[in-house]
Amino acid sequence: MRKFLIYFLTICLMLSGCGAMENENVKVAREYLKSMGFKIVSYEGTAEEYMLTKDKLTRLPYMQHWGLQREDPGKYIGKTITVEKFIVRNHPLDNWDSGSRIDPVKSKGKTIVWVFLVDNRAVGGISYPVVDKMLLGSVWSIDGKTLEEVHSISYSEWQDQWMARFR
Repeated sequence: MRKFLIYFLTICLMLSGCGAMENENVKVAREYLKSMGFKIVSYEGTAEEYMLTKDKLTRLPYMQHWGLQREDPGKYIGKTITVEKFIVRNHPLDNWDSGSRIDPVKSKGKTIVWVFLVDNRAVGGISYPVVDKMLLGSVWSIDGKTLEEVHSISYSEWQDQWMARFR
């Protein structure tokens, strides 16, 4: 009986310690999402970690992802970017609908968000509605805006300015 009790307590301590093992980036990302009014459904893990370079900023998908940010990505060149993935509710894309009558796609009431972190600080991210079919080529800003909505210019104008700056 005593061995069983020791075994049981050891397992309980190990399981209770798992929450304490959450790294600082995840904690910062959680707080960032909560401050935006999103309800976290689940944490899906670290999606990626990379060094931001000018070359990355001129290639997909990084060009599109960083183009959706309100912060200037130039100040993060040479820095390590950590991307944490979550599923959230209470996001504008929870109710997204493609509007297509031929091949309709509708959100399932949840949104995937990827939070970009630099030096344990959330600097932005991207979002995508949870859908049954994969959508080609589209992601939105962390708060569900298109590139045109974020920058108030057309995609072609934005792309010309972007490439002139980072090429």
